[in-house]
Amino acid sequence: MRTCWRDERRIVMEKTVGLEMNDTFNEKDIPKYIASYMFIKGYATGKKLNQTLLALSLARRLHENQYRKGEKLPYIVHPIKVCTTLISYGIEEDIILAAALLHDVLEDCKDFFPLGGKELVDYYGFDEEVLVIVKLLTKESGLNQHELNVYFKAIEENPKAALIKLSDRLHNSATLYTFTYEKMKKYIRETEDFLIPMASYCKKYYVQYNNAFTILKTNISALNMSAKNMMEKHEVSE
Repeated sequence: MRTCWRDERRIVMEKTVGLEMNDTFNEKDIPKYIASYMFIKGYATGKKLNQTLLALSLARRLHENQYRKGEKLPYIVHPIKVCTTLISYGIEEDIILAAALLHDVLEDCKDFFPLGGKELVDYYGFDEEVLVIVKLLTKESGLNQHELNVYFKAIEENPKAALIKLSDRLHNSATLYTFTYEKMKKYIRETEDFLIPMASYCKKYYVQYNNAFTILKTNISALNMSAKNMMEKHEVSE
C-alpha cells in the first residue's frame, strides 16, 4: 500500500512541476542560458553525477518563468552560474553541485514544496544531504542582525553549504548595479560583516576546499570594495 501511495504522489509531483519529456520552455529565454546548461549536463554526464543531472532538470522547470529582479534574465541563469563557478574552482562533488542548482528552490518555489522540501528526498530521490544543505541556505526575509548572525554561522559550520553561499554571493556581487541604492548599501555591509569573514574562516579550517575558498574570498572582496568605492564617490558628488 505504501509503495502505491509513493508512486502515485511521485506521478502527481512530476506532472505538477512539468517533468514530462515533452515539457516546453520559453523559447526567448533558452538562448540566455542554454550554453551553460549544456556544459553542466555534459560535465555531469561524463563524471556520472546523477544528483547534479536531476537537479539541473528540476531547477530549470521550477524556475521557469521566473526572472532576476532588475534584470531581464531568466532566474535559472543564477543557479547555473553558481554551479559553473564551483566547477571552475575545482569542485566536483555531486552533492555540492546538485545543492548549488537547487539552492533557491525552497525560497522562491514554495508552492511546489508543501512539506518544506521533504519532497526533494521522498519524491525526487535526492540524497538527504542535498536537502540539509538547501535548507541551510534558505533565508527568511526581514532577519535582524542577530538572526542574520545565526543564519550565516550555521552555513559556516557546513563547508559544502559555505561554498555554495559564497559562490551565490559572488554572482550577486557582480550584478549589484541592478540593486536600488539602499539595497546595495545593505548588501555591501552584509558582505563585509558576514561573507568575507566566512570565507576567511572556511579557508583556514576546511583545507580540502582551500583553493576554492581562497579564490571566492579574493573575488568577493574585490567586487565588494569596487562597489563600496563607487557608492562613496556617489555620496561625495551629492
